[in-house]
Amino acid sequence: MQVSRTTLALVLAHALVARADDAAVTERAGDSADPLDLRLTLSSFLYRESGADAPALVDQGAPVENASPVRRYFGDLRIELSGEGLSLDARVRQTTSRRFQSGAGAGGEYDVRTASFQLGGERRALVLGRQYLDGLGGSKLDGLAFRQRLGRPLTATVFAGAFPVPGSRSLDTDYPELRMEDGTEGRRLIPIAAGLGLGVTTGGYHGDLGAAAVYVPQEAPMATAEERSRVIVAATGFYRAGTRAELHHFVLADIAGGSGAALSNGNVGATLHVTADVQLTGSVHHTSTDVLQIAARNALEDPDPSAIGIVQNNIAVLRVARDAARAGASVAMARRRFELSLSGGLHRRPEVAVELADGTGAVAFPEQRTADATLSLLDRRSLGGTRLAVSGTLTQPLRAGAPGLARGTALRASASRGFAQDRAQVEVDAMAGRFRTIGERGACTDSLDPLACYSASTTTLAQAGVLVTWRASREWLLLADVHLGYRTTDSTTLAGALAWPAVHTLSGYVRAQWRFR
Repeated sequence: MQVSRTTLALVLAHALVARADDAAVTERAGDSADPLDLRLTLSSFLYRESGADAPALVDQGAPVENASPVRRYFGDLRIELSGEGLSLDARVRQTTSRRFQSGAGAGGEYDVRTASFQLGGERRALVLGRQYLDGLGGSKLDGLAFRQRLGRPLTATVFAGAFPVPGSRSLDTDYPELRMEDGTEGRRLIPIAAGLGLGVTTGGYHGDLGAAAVYVPQEAPMATAEERSRVIVAATGFYRAGTRAELHHFVLADIAGGSGAALSNGNVGATLHVTADVQLTGSVHHTSTDVLQIAARNALEDPDPSAIGIVQNNIAVLRVARDAARAGASVAMARRRFELSLSGGLHRRPEVAVELADGTGAVAFPEQRTADATLSLLDRRSLGGTRLAVSGTLTQPLRAGAPGLARGTALRASASRGFAQDRAQVEVDAMAGRFRTIGERGACTDSLDPLACYSASTTTLAQAGVLVTWRASREWLLLADVHLGYRTTDSTTLAGALAWPAVHTLSGYVRAQWRFR
């Protein structure tokens, strides 16, 4: 649905801005004994680019559009309600009808994150409706979950219901219609899921372990039995060893189904408090594709009704993983007024092979490896009570000759201060960066090798803006954020050297949140 001009005007006029889409309101504990908690949040976002067109790449050709033609904006209304066993979190987002305006597809999004009711208490409870399962890595379920405390540290959960498509952000894409071989829409895809979970809570540890089987009962064209099923396991945990160390982990993996056995998401990390003023951190992350194979294929295949059984695109689902390891150290000085921090990371994306449509071979995108390092200094009590922070980041590719990698430098500075007894907060920040593609690329010597046709470029950019947060009263939280940016690029392409005209960017986000508690 396309948003009307009146609706958009109301959103832009009455909502004041935030930087994060899910910013929460923090209340002092014990403000009210009323069990009802209600939040209404109205947000609006705007992003646009402007800049002159670049010269034509060929003689007497058309100028090349330099700035993005996309004008990204939306209005978003969210309600969060909890109390007396009821939990509701729903959102309506209105955009233009253009596909790039929405996360789940064109037009509006009608997202119900939770809509559940709990019967029972802490020892034994039955939860009905849409809910997130802690024992399954936060997966969403439309059904029921029965929770039983087995003893002081253990709680068991049994759950069953419908399983919305992972990644969906709207009711009309939670259960998509199956695409038939003749191009028509078939029955709706409604996977069902059932499983078990076990939670452990002690004085220093909290964790969850769970497993579930997902099955699609609907007959799907050209779908194998493996594509119609999936078995998932998940484990999360947090452990605090006194005041010296904290450990955490998260694992979400497929052990059977259309995607085979694979780790979708996993991380493990530790924080060590060497002294009161010295802290060390480390973590390892693995991220891969989390997808129900049959749903992804249904969304990508697009048969031509006039040519039954012939697919008119060559899009395929590939499971691409990324690995990262990070470590950092921070030292507080001068009674914790200053803090000096150093952190670094290693990133890896393995080689990816894409099969050619004619089945004659594959194009292999080589492995990519990069490293980054960040040095930052924080002054918590600078002149006039201002909080100052400066940081610099270096990014360096580790694999010579890999296409698309860039060496980069970024600098950032920010200053923030509270006003009106800290009910208002103003933060001003600025950043500048420069990124250069490693390795010069000449003319394509082999048109069958797409990796030989990469251009080389150097991009310089800068951005500055302000974020204002104001708690107008106990019920109202108002935020506003606006940033202006500047970007220039010099590139070497098949047509030779090209200096692209400067591009200017504008982004703004406004939010107003009302809370009753």
